[in-house]
Amino acid sequence: LRDLGCFGVKKGCDQGDCGACTVWVEGKPVHSCLMPAVRAENKHVTTIEGLASGETLHPMQQQFLHAQGFQCGFCTAGMIMTAASLSEDDIQNDLARHLKGNLCRCTGYHAIEDAIHGVATVEQDAPGHSVGTGVGAPAGPLVVTGHARYTMDTAMEGMLHLKVVRSPHAHAKVLSIDTSKAKTVPGVRGVYTWEDVPRRLYTTSIHEDFRVDPNDTYMLDNVARFVGQRMVAVVADTDAAAEEACRQVVIEWEELPAVFDAEEAMQAGAPAVHSRGEDAFIRKPERNILLDVHGTIGDVDAAFATADVIQEATYTTHRGQHAHLETHGSIGWVDEHGRLNIRTSSQSPFICRDKLAYLFGLGLPDVRVFCERMGGGFGGKQEVLTEDLVALAAMDTGRPVQWEFTREEQFIGSTYRHPMKITVKLGATKEGVLTAMQLRIVSNTGAYGNHGGETLYHACSECIGLYRCENKKIDAYAVYTNTVPSGAFRGYGLAQTAFAVESALDERAHALAMDPIELR
Repeated sequence: LRDLGCFGVKKGCDQGDCGACTVWVEGKPVHSCLMPAVRAENKHVTTIEGLASGETLHPMQQQFLHAQGFQCGFCTAGMIMTAASLSEDDIQNDLARHLKGNLCRCTGYHAIEDAIHGVATVEQDAPGHSVGTGVGAPAGPLVVTGHARYTMDTAMEGMLHLKVVRSPHAHAKVLSIDTSKAKTVPGVRGVYTWEDVPRRLYTTSIHEDFRVDPNDTYMLDNVARFVGQRMVAVVADTDAAAEEACRQVVIEWEELPAVFDAEEAMQAGAPAVHSRGEDAFIRKPERNILLDVHGTIGDVDAAFATADVIQEATYTTHRGQHAHLETHGSIGWVDEHGRLNIRTSSQSPFICRDKLAYLFGLGLPDVRVFCERMGGGFGGKQEVLTEDLVALAAMDTGRPVQWEFTREEQFIGSTYRHPMKITVKLGATKEGVLTAMQLRIVSNTGAYGNHGGETLYHACSECIGLYRCENKKIDAYAVYTNTVPSGAFRGYGLAQTAFAVESALDERAHALAMDPIELR
């Protein structure tokens, strides 16, 4: 359907889980990603683009517009197609069950429920009464009709498709790479290894000040530091040809010792994730410590010694994926003026441009990075994960190149919220007045340090800074391990430590038989 230009049919999961691809077949909603085209032969297929009658919106489209039942809008077409097929009894009595096949990552579903029930929340603007008026999003009509364009919603003549070979090992050195068979696969236009890319260290994280992150990453490397690290890139006429060529690449490995727990990684004798010393930003590479933060106000030892009560506990937070329904993806080409163009799903296109210019030795006027509508980000798209290899292949082949992550790649090859281990120690009077606060934070930055330092600094800030207490101490560490890299995520390090501190305060209040709000 997308090959036919029906870009309102979205690709979000590849396996029938998210519902962004929902269409009607003979008036019944189906997840089109699960349905081979042959099964639709001689059947009437309706996509979101065909739901309206000319310029007149379908009532469900109108209701989503009036309730603003969307945010990024990537799921909206599929959500509307399912909702528009429901009876009034379905809507009133069992809506949750009927919508279980459609996921939304942005709205929290409340606005979607309002839309389906016909609740209008959009207000009309009027001269002199604009401030505080809840007007509708300008892009609303495009979103509900499936005409809003996202990164991959385009077709270019001669488009090539990029795929990568990923490491099966958590830590291993490449001894040799044989690409000869891959190059013979029909339709293959290029195969790239670590020897074919600029050998420039950088960080995938996007910050205006690049000096806040370690330059610990190569575009393609001869050392794998986590399962899923990209090692070889292939471009071909079709996805299928690129995937087959990836299967034909032969890599000879030397497996290396790996470490997966951040506490273990800091111990003497632990395997070194980054043994090289090119970047002085890495504080203690021999102990896998990217960065450590230490700060004290007052005298916590004396305060604990005189405290009436002491609360101490350790809290852990897990690795969490952003799960934006639009996966990472980019399209690149070189225009008639010799300028590199990258159409991408990024939260920071201008800084991405600067990074690409650095990597390829180009002037800023020679690189253009731009975005269409973005299908969710939540911090996950504050990284350069697809743009660099797409740029490399486009400049090498002279043809447009696209790379769209599968949902599997999103989990194994992108970034996560930093897992943290936080020990909180509180001293207080018997009335609940805080006399001492102490935190020890160990953040698992994964195999690379993108966002590792900045999230650690943020983790040490408001969680403890907003409480009145004369004696405070923090010891914090961002630690490398042979796991998938962590990155930016909503809350940016603070969510983990706020959870720990607030949990400790609740527990302290209960131990004192106080209301947690009163203690605060």
